[in-house]
Amino acid sequence: MIKFERLPADILSKIPDVKRILLQDNNIIFAYLFGGLTEGKVNPLSDIDIAVYLRSTDNLAEYKLNLFDRLTDALSTSELDLLILNIIPLSIAGRILQNKQILADKDPPIRHAYESLTLRKFFDFRIKEDTFFFMRYGVGR
Repeated sequence: MIKFERLPADILSKIPDVKRILLQDNNIIFAYLFGGLTEGKVNPLSDIDIAVYLRSTDNLAEYKLNLFDRLTDALSTSELDLLILNIIPLSIAGRILQNKQILADKDPPIRHAYESLTLRKFFDFRIKEDTFFFMRYGVGR
């Protein structure tokens, strides 16, 4: 969701630049675009949602800031949500995998294994989550 500024009108034309940055970074194994932009929908509250899976999570804070800077420069906006798939909660990872566009895929077997395991865990989790929401709030099912 927008924090400070609207996205540039030509934001979709900048995605190839993002792909180039992600593909050139040796620490990124695969990356996704997710959220509203996967369907080409840009509205006044839009931001850019990108998730990356890393080879190494050493010095993660510094690495993430550096990658954020490179991506925001390419996109000409700071309206970017950058998530690290290695460390995000299952509830978020599963939802990303259901609505994603692959931006970079340097090692397909690793990506397939990640997606398969994460989705299986997520679908098991969703059953418990739905039961919890129904019991707690009377919604769902």
